[in-house]
Amino acid sequence: MLTRSCSRACPRLSQEAFRTQSIRTPFRSFSQWHPRPNLHSSRTSKSAILHHQQLRHKTFRTAARDLYKEYPLSVSLASVCILTACLGFIYASYVYQSYILGEFTAYPEPVARHLRRALFYSNHDVQPENAVKYYMKALDLATEMGMDPLSDEILGVKFQLASFLEKQVHQPKLAIEVLERVKQHCEAWVEEFGGLERQREKRTRVLGQMVRVGVKLGDLYVAPEVMEMEHAEESLVSAVTTLLKEQERRAREGVKESEGDWIGAEEIGGALE
Repeated sequence: MLTRSCSRACPRLSQEAFRTQSIRTPFRSFSQWHPRPNLHSSRTSKSAILHHQQLRHKTFRTAARDLYKEYPLSVSLASVCILTACLGFIYASYVYQSYILGEFTAYPEPVARHLRRALFYSNHDVQPENAVKYYMKALDLATEMGMDPLSDEILGVKFQLASFLEKQVHQPKLAIEVLERVKQHCEAWVEEFGGLERQREKRTRVLGQMVRVGVKLGDLYVAPEVMEMEHAEESLVSAVTTLLKEQERRAREGVKESEGDWIGAEEIGGALE
């Protein structure tokens, strides 16, 4: 009762006291919300981080040492496996650079790209249609880029195509078509350019390829799928005739400058069998 009466009697006093109490309520200053940076504590945190990294590195070495002591055989085996994998990767890179890419250094890169695909489809993922397609693309592109069609590189591609058609596709007739074109091209070149002095070395090489192609055609014509004995005899006679004529000419006139070596005695014996 006394309290109610006092509050009724002095309403202004109670409101003034509440307002005064509210004003005197302490607030945090700007410095309390945003303290100044402590440079000493920053340096201390950096040293603590560095100490933590060193301790973690030391802990890793200790853990590795303890792991080896507890499982010496497993750790040694794992190390050997990792080392073997690294050496295998290095060896694979060497083989790829030396043998896969190195075999095609004589070709322009666009031609080499088609040849790599042709070899992939003929030796690994065997797809005869794709292999023949990329062989033909490589040969056409080589002609467009001005490569000599009777060079060892281009003739090698044609021989590889003929071998693929014979042995993997089992189509000796298609192989015969490829080699007959090679033979005709060689004969036409010898007839037109074989007498030129500057072409002596190439003449020797082209005549040698004519002999080898003729002997191979003789084998293909007697295959069970072909059995064309007359063509076989014609090809073998042509090869032996070319061989003996060049050998007799060299014996009569002597080997001229830059002509190069002729077919060896062992290969001659194989052609005459």
